[in-house]
Amino acid sequence: MATRRPKVWRVWQWATAVTRLATLHAASRRMKSKLYLLNRRHLTLIREIENLAAPRAAPKPDRDPQTKGTDLATEGPIFIHSAWRTGSTYFWNKFRSSPAYLAYYEPFHESLETLTPSSIGAATSTSWPSRHPVLEAPYYREYSELLETRGGVKNFQWTFPYLNYFLNEEPLFDQQTYLEGLSRHAQARGRRAVFGFCRSTGRAPWFSRYMPGVHIALTRDALGMWRSALDRKQAYDDVYFLARPLMILLTSRRDPWIARYFSALNLESLPRFSDSGDARRHVENIARRDLSLTMRAFAAVSALGTALSRRHADMVISMETLSTEPGRRAISATLIGRYNIDLDWRDCQIPVYSARSEDELFLDYWTRASILAERCAARPDAPVADRRPARALKAVQ
Repeated sequence: MATRRPKVWRVWQWATAVTRLATLHAASRRMKSKLYLLNRRHLTLIREIENLAAPRAAPKPDRDPQTKGTDLATEGPIFIHSAWRTGSTYFWNKFRSSPAYLAYYEPFHESLETLTPSSIGAATSTSWPSRHPVLEAPYYREYSELLETRGGVKNFQWTFPYLNYFLNEEPLFDQQTYLEGLSRHAQARGRRAVFGFCRSTGRAPWFSRYMPGVHIALTRDALGMWRSALDRKQAYDDVYFLARPLMILLTSRRDPWIARYFSALNLESLPRFSDSGDARRHVENIARRDLSLTMRAFAAVSALGTALSRRHADMVISMETLSTEPGRRAISATLIGRYNIDLDWRDCQIPVYSARSEDELFLDYWTRASILAERCAARPDAPVADRRPARALKAVQ
């Protein structure tokens, strides 16, 4: 008669089998998710090829019928264009706090491709050391009614965050359709759409041409942006904000007039990636190991974005100026009088950094990049300042 195995052994076998099944199930779910994303990206590429093959269309400022008969300055959508670490979350949150607006946070953020109800709830101003103002709701709450069944915001495409960053001469119908859909979503609720971007300054000419509305460019002292990003690396080993300009350099498609700018700054030799995952790993490695290259990329991308957004905005707002009482009065008067935007900015406090000896290299890079960026934005082959009907441009510094 065979000896019966102890009960403990059978329990162990059962637990092992259950664990293996659970692991296989999890792996299967991950694979299905990857296949779903690949399918979405394949469809996006097909549309992009079709758009490129089609004859270039003329600008259509009134493509969205709901904007016809609308005073765009006082009722149209509001586009906030800024670089990372400028204080743009504070600025965007002021609109969100008013019931007159439906304010979308970072409409080109890469996380929107896979956004789910649970990930919306998890992304709050207190879930990471953000230095953002305490928000009343998660960052992406406004997208909760726009999610696809299997995740991701409706009409969002993986090309939006970085691949399209410097594309200004193509219609980019998918990008336009996505933004118009968000605007209609706000209009259907009787609210004015507000878009708080950190991935739009390099495409400011495209916005000026294809997205009618009020365009506000936020600026901050370059040293403040750099030190805010660098401090995160030093305090938390978080290189996200240092690596974003590198991510743009390694993945973005570029009009020829912009490519010359990066060549002049000796940044054209960097490898180019078509896969965002490979690019992300590469740029994070650079941000941790090559501070000089990280500085140069940060200065180059930020300076060109600043030059383009200043040139194509309806209003330019310095966040340091908004932190002063005289500046607040001037900016508030302009916002109310021209754009019917009446918000309270009295708690704006953007820190001002004093230069240290270790900042000299970055400031040298920034000075050179800024000079070349202004020349680049003013080139004869650069997009003209405004393709829409003439409107007054005014900077408030």
